[in-house]
Amino acid sequence: MIKNFNVFFVKVLVVGLFNSFIISASVLATTQDYGIEVQGQASVLVEPDSFALSIAIIETGRFTDKIRMVVDNKSNQVIQAAQGLGVKSKNINSARVSLRVINDKSALTVHGLEVSQPLPNNQKSKVFVGTPQAKPANITAHSFELRRNITVNFLNIKDYDQFLNKVIKIGVQQILPLTMSISNTDKYYQQALMEAISHARTKAKNIANQTARPLGKLVFVKELSRNHYATRSTAMMMSANSVGHNSQVGNQAINASVLVKYAIE
Repeated sequence: MIKNFNVFFVKVLVVGLFNSFIISASVLATTQDYGIEVQGQASVLVEPDSFALSIAIIETGRFTDKIRMVVDNKSNQVIQAAQGLGVKSKNINSARVSLRVINDKSALTVHGLEVSQPLPNNQKSKVFVGTPQAKPANITAHSFELRRNITVNFLNIKDYDQFLNKVIKIGVQQILPLTMSISNTDKYYQQALMEAISHARTKAKNIANQTARPLGKLVFVKELSRNHYATRSTAMMMSANSVGHNSQVGNQAINASVLVKYAIE
Protein backbone atom coordinates (compact mmCIF):
# COMPACT_ATOMS: atom_id res chain seq x y z
CA MET A 1 0.00 0.00 0.00
CA ILE A 2 2.77 2.40 0.97
CA LYS A 3 4.73 1.38 -2.14
CA ASN A 4 1.76 2.15 -4.44
CA PHE A 5 1.27 5.51 -2.73
CA ASN A 6 4.90 6.42 -3.32
CA VAL A 7 4.64 5.54 -7.00
CA PHE A 8 1.47 7.60 -7.30
CA PHE A 9 3.13 10.53 -5.55
CA VAL A 10 6.14 10.41 -7.90
CA LYS A 11 3.87 10.38 -10.96
CA VAL A 12 1.92 13.37 -9.69
CA LEU A 13 5.14 15.23 -8.97
CA VAL A 14 6.57 14.54 -12.46
CA VAL A 15 3.34 15.58 -14.15
CA GLY A 16 3.23 18.76 -12.08
CA LEU A 17 6.80 19.69 -12.93
CA PHE A 18 6.20 18.99 -16.62
CA ASN A 19 3.09 21.19 -16.70
CA SER A 20 4.93 23.92 -14.83
CA PHE A 21 7.75 23.77 -17.41
CA ILE A 22 5.27 24.05 -20.29
CA ILE A 23 3.56 27.08 -18.68
CA SER A 24 6.91 28.80 -18.02
CA ALA A 25 8.08 28.17 -21.59
CA SER A 26 4.83 29.55 -22.97
CA VAL A 27 5.10 32.70 -20.87
CA LEU A 28 8.74 33.15 -21.92
CA ALA A 29 7.93 32.70 -25.60
CA THR A 30 5.06 35.17 -25.33
CA THR A 31 7.33 37.69 -23.63
CA GLN A 32 10.04 37.31 -26.28
CA ASP A 33 7.63 37.71 -29.17
CA TYR A 34 6.09 40.79 -27.62
CA GLY A 35 7.77 44.05 -28.62
CA ILE A 36 8.93 46.29 -31.47
CA GLU A 37 11.71 45.14 -33.81
CA VAL A 38 13.31 47.71 -36.14
CA GLN A 39 16.46 48.18 -38.20
CA GLY A 40 18.65 51.25 -37.77
CA GLN A 41 21.09 52.65 -40.33
CA ALA A 42 23.62 55.49 -40.37
CA SER A 43 26.47 56.85 -42.50
CA VAL A 44 29.48 58.94 -41.56
CA LEU A 45 31.10 61.01 -44.32
CA VAL A 46 34.91 61.13 -44.10
CA GLU A 47 37.49 62.77 -46.34
CA PRO A 48 40.15 60.31 -47.59
CA ASP A 49 43.60 60.80 -46.05
CA SER A 50 45.69 58.27 -47.99
CA PHE A 51 46.39 58.28 -51.73
CA ALA A 52 48.26 55.74 -53.87
CA LEU A 53 49.38 56.30 -57.45
CA SER A 54 50.82 53.53 -59.62
CA ILE A 55 52.76 54.23 -62.81
CA ALA A 56 54.52 52.01 -65.33
CA ILE A 57 57.76 52.64 -67.20
CA ILE A 58 57.89 50.52 -70.35
CA GLU A 59 60.68 50.19 -72.91
CA THR A 60 61.14 47.82 -75.86
CA GLY A 61 64.24 46.86 -77.80
CA ARG A 62 66.45 44.01 -78.98
CA PHE A 63 69.00 44.25 -76.19
CA THR A 64 67.88 43.85 -72.58
CA ASP A 65 70.88 45.64 -71.11
CA LYS A 66 70.17 48.80 -73.12
CA ILE A 67 66.45 48.98 -72.38
CA ARG A 68 67.14 48.28 -68.72
CA MET A 69 69.46 51.27 -68.56
CA VAL A 70 66.64 53.47 -69.90
CA VAL A 71 64.08 52.00 -67.49
CA ASP A 72 66.42 52.35 -64.51
CA ASN A 73 67.21 55.96 -65.41
CA LYS A 74 63.54 56.93 -65.62
CA SER A 75 62.75 54.96 -62.45
CA ASN A 76 65.42 56.86 -60.52
CA GLN A 77 63.96 60.16 -61.76
CA VAL A 78 60.46 59.14 -60.61
CA ILE A 79 61.73 58.11 -57.16
CA GLN A 80 63.73 61.32 -56.80
CA ALA A 81 60.64 63.34 -57.74
CA ALA A 82 58.64 61.61 -54.99
CA GLN A 83 61.38 62.02 -52.40
CA GLY A 84 61.70 65.68 -53.35
CA LEU A 85 58.09 66.12 -52.16
CA GLY A 86 58.90 64.57 -48.79
CA VAL A 87 57.64 61.06 -49.53
CA LYS A 88 59.58 58.54 -47.43
CA SER A 89 61.24 55.48 -48.94
CA LYS A 90 58.86 53.13 -47.09
CA ASN A 91 55.98 54.69 -49.06
CA ILE A 92 57.60 53.95 -52.44
CA ASN A 93 57.45 50.49 -54.02
CA SER A 94 59.48 49.96 -57.19
CA ALA A 95 60.26 46.24 -56.92
CA ARG A 96 57.82 44.93 -59.55
CA VAL A 97 59.72 44.31 -62.80
CA SER A 98 58.55 42.13 -65.70
CA LEU A 99 60.20 41.12 -68.97
CA ARG A 100 58.26 39.95 -72.02
CA VAL A 101 59.67 38.42 -75.20
CA ILE A 102 58.18 39.75 -78.45
CA ASN A 103 58.47 37.61 -81.59
CA ASP A 104 59.15 39.79 -84.63
CA LYS A 105 57.17 39.13 -87.82
CA SER A 106 59.09 37.40 -90.59
CA ALA A 107 60.41 39.67 -93.34
CA LEU A 108 59.09 39.19 -96.89
CA THR A 109 61.64 37.41 -99.14
CA VAL A 110 61.35 37.75 -102.93
CA HIS A 111 62.84 34.78 -104.85
CA GLY A 112 61.71 35.83 -108.31
CA LEU A 113 59.86 38.61 -110.15
CA GLU A 114 58.31 38.52 -113.62
CA VAL A 115 57.61 41.83 -115.43
CA SER A 116 55.58 42.17 -118.63
CA GLN A 117 56.56 45.07 -120.95
CA PRO A 118 54.73 45.92 -124.23
CA LEU A 119 56.99 46.59 -127.26
CA PRO A 120 56.37 48.35 -130.63
CA ASN A 121 54.34 46.45 -133.28
CA ASN A 122 52.18 44.93 -130.55
CA GLN A 123 54.93 42.62 -129.47
CA LYS A 124 55.23 41.52 -125.90
CA SER A 125 58.25 40.74 -123.81
CA LYS A 126 58.82 39.36 -120.37
CA VAL A 127 61.67 39.99 -118.01
CA PHE A 128 62.32 37.60 -115.12
CA VAL A 129 64.53 38.65 -112.26
CA GLY A 130 65.54 35.88 -109.92
CA THR A 131 67.67 35.50 -106.83
CA PRO A 132 69.34 32.38 -105.57
CA GLN A 133 67.17 30.67 -103.02
CA ALA A 134 68.85 30.72 -99.66
CA LYS A 135 68.17 28.10 -97.07
CA PRO A 136 65.86 29.39 -94.31
CA ALA A 137 67.79 30.47 -91.24
CA ASN A 138 67.08 28.74 -87.94
CA ILE A 139 67.51 31.98 -85.98
CA THR A 140 64.30 33.88 -85.14
CA ALA A 141 64.57 37.58 -84.34
CA HIS A 142 63.24 38.62 -80.92
CA SER A 143 62.73 41.90 -79.16
CA PHE A 144 62.02 42.47 -75.48
CA GLU A 145 59.62 44.59 -73.43
CA LEU A 146 60.82 45.59 -69.97
CA ARG A 147 58.28 47.01 -67.55
CA ARG A 148 58.74 48.45 -64.06
CA ASN A 149 55.74 49.35 -61.86
CA ILE A 150 56.21 52.06 -59.24
CA THR A 151 53.60 52.80 -56.55
CA VAL A 152 53.84 55.95 -54.44
CA ASN A 153 51.67 56.56 -51.34
CA PHE A 154 50.81 60.15 -50.40
CA LEU A 155 49.26 61.64 -47.30
CA ASN A 156 48.39 64.92 -49.01
CA ILE A 157 46.47 65.30 -52.27
CA LYS A 158 48.54 68.39 -53.13
CA ASP A 159 51.70 66.26 -53.24
CA TYR A 160 49.94 63.98 -55.72
CA ASP A 161 49.23 66.89 -58.08
CA GLN A 162 52.85 68.05 -58.00
CA PHE A 163 54.18 64.53 -58.45
CA LEU A 164 51.89 63.96 -61.43
CA ASN A 165 53.26 67.05 -63.17
CA LYS A 166 56.82 65.77 -62.78
CA VAL A 167 56.29 62.19 -63.94
CA ILE A 168 54.47 63.35 -67.07
CA LYS A 169 57.57 65.37 -67.99
CA ILE A 170 59.81 62.36 -67.31
CA GLY A 171 57.87 60.42 -69.93
CA VAL A 172 56.23 57.46 -68.17
CA GLN A 173 54.17 55.25 -70.47
CA GLN A 174 51.23 54.43 -68.18
CA ILE A 175 49.51 56.14 -65.24
CA LEU A 176 46.92 54.06 -63.41
CA PRO A 177 43.85 55.50 -61.62
CA LEU A 178 44.48 57.12 -58.25
CA THR A 179 43.41 55.01 -55.26
CA MET A 180 41.97 56.89 -52.27
CA SER A 181 41.39 55.37 -48.84
CA ILE A 182 40.77 56.22 -45.18
CA SER A 183 43.38 55.18 -42.63
CA ASN A 184 41.41 54.65 -39.39
CA THR A 185 38.11 53.28 -40.65
CA ASP A 186 37.21 51.53 -37.36
CA LYS A 187 37.02 54.88 -35.54
CA TYR A 188 34.41 56.21 -37.95
CA TYR A 189 32.61 52.88 -38.18
CA GLN A 190 32.07 52.85 -34.41
CA GLN A 191 30.63 56.34 -34.69
CA ALA A 192 28.28 55.21 -37.46
CA LEU A 193 27.30 52.19 -35.36
CA MET A 194 26.23 54.36 -32.41
CA GLU A 195 24.24 56.60 -34.74
CA ALA A 196 22.54 53.52 -36.23
CA ILE A 197 21.42 52.41 -32.76
CA SER A 198 20.10 55.89 -32.07
CA HIS A 199 18.28 55.84 -35.40
CA ALA A 200 16.70 52.49 -34.50
CA ARG A 201 15.50 53.83 -31.13
CA THR A 202 13.88 56.82 -32.84
CA LYS A 203 12.04 54.54 -35.26
CA ALA A 204 10.87 52.26 -32.46
CA LYS A 205 9.69 55.24 -30.41
CA ASN A 206 7.69 56.61 -33.33
CA ILE A 207 6.02 53.22 -33.83
CA ALA A 208 5.18 52.99 -30.12
CA ASN A 209 3.64 56.47 -30.19
CA GLN A 210 1.39 55.42 -33.06
CA THR A 211 0.14 52.46 -31.01
CA ALA A 212 -0.39 54.62 -27.91
CA ARG A 213 1.89 52.35 -25.90
CA PRO A 214 5.02 53.55 -24.06
CA LEU A 215 8.33 52.18 -25.34
CA GLY A 216 9.97 49.75 -22.94
CA LYS A 217 13.57 48.73 -22.41
CA LEU A 218 15.95 47.47 -25.06
CA VAL A 219 15.90 43.66 -25.10
CA PHE A 220 17.92 42.73 -28.23
CA VAL A 221 20.66 44.25 -30.44
CA LYS A 222 22.32 42.66 -33.48
CA GLU A 223 25.05 44.19 -35.61
CA LEU A 224 24.21 43.66 -39.29
CA SER A 225 27.14 45.48 -40.91
CA ARG A 226 30.79 44.39 -40.73
CA ASN A 227 32.79 47.52 -41.61
CA HIS A 228 33.53 46.21 -45.11
CA TYR A 229 35.23 49.37 -46.31
CA ALA A 230 36.54 49.39 -49.89
CA THR A 231 39.05 51.85 -51.31
CA ARG A 232 37.90 54.03 -54.18
CA SER A 233 39.70 54.67 -57.45
CA THR A 234 39.38 57.67 -59.72
CA ALA A 235 40.61 57.99 -63.28
CA MET A 236 43.60 60.21 -64.00
CA MET A 237 41.97 63.19 -65.74
CA MET A 238 45.07 65.34 -65.95
CA SER A 239 47.05 66.11 -69.11
CA ALA A 240 50.40 67.77 -69.64
CA ASN A 241 48.69 71.11 -70.31
CA SER A 242 46.62 71.15 -67.09
CA VAL A 243 49.51 71.93 -64.77
CA GLY A 244 47.49 74.27 -62.55
CA HIS A 245 44.73 71.79 -61.72
CA ASN A 246 44.05 71.00 -58.06
CA SER A 247 42.48 67.60 -57.48
CA GLN A 248 39.33 67.39 -55.35
CA VAL A 249 38.72 64.13 -53.50
CA GLY A 250 35.29 64.62 -51.89
CA ASN A 251 34.02 62.49 -49.00
CA GLN A 252 33.46 58.77 -48.66
CA ALA A 253 30.65 57.15 -46.67
CA ILE A 254 31.25 54.59 -43.93
CA ASN A 255 27.98 52.77 -43.26
CA ALA A 256 26.62 50.81 -40.30
CA SER A 257 23.34 49.00 -39.64
CA VAL A 258 21.82 47.23 -36.63
CA LEU A 259 18.73 45.21 -35.74
CA VAL A 260 17.18 46.09 -32.37
CA LYS A 261 14.15 45.04 -30.36
CA TYR A 262 12.37 47.02 -27.67
CA ALA A 263 9.71 45.88 -25.25
CA ILE A 264 6.46 47.85 -25.06
CA GLU A 265 4.62 48.39 -21.81
